[in-house]
Amino acid sequence: MMMISKPTTMVVCLKGAATGQQQNRNMATLKQISMRLKSVTNIQKITQSMKMVSAAKYARAERELRQARPYGEGVRAFFEKSGATEAVETGDDNKLIVAITSDRGLCGAVHTNVAKTIRNELSNESVESPQSKVFCVGDKSRALLQRLYAQNIAVVANEVGPQTTHIFGCI
Repeated sequence: MMMISKPTTMVVCLKGAATGQQQNRNMATLKQISMRLKSVTNIQKITQSMKMVSAAKYARAERELRQARPYGEGVRAFFEKSGATEAVETGDDNKLIVAITSDRGLCGAVHTNVAKTIRNELSNESVESPQSKVFCVGDKSRALLQRLYAQNIAVVANEVGPQTTHIFGCI
């Protein structure tokens, strides 16, 4: 008779494990373990797809950087030829600030940050006697600075560089 009571006890434990209840001594049930394994595999799939997306974005950014690199080299060559690699103290407070932005496009944060930096520089001066002049390359810098600092703007150069309207035509 003792033999019969032990198997029934085992059957009760297996029934408890099948319903998802916690077994004795805080051991996970078979259903809980299978759910954890399934969630781990789902997380692995998500991580793998995120890696693929980031690799594609990285390759695209590298391609765009390769295309933009000649512009950076041109700016560097411009400053090297101008001899303005180091600031020279002359004693007077007259400055020429060159604001390089675009005429149009979807890079508003760049324009805003350029204008913000120039505004911070110009805000230290008195309004009656402006000592700094701004050379605006691109229409966006002129538009952002004209309202408050029109007296500081010396020259505006628009439509500088090649026309890139064909890029927007394919979108």
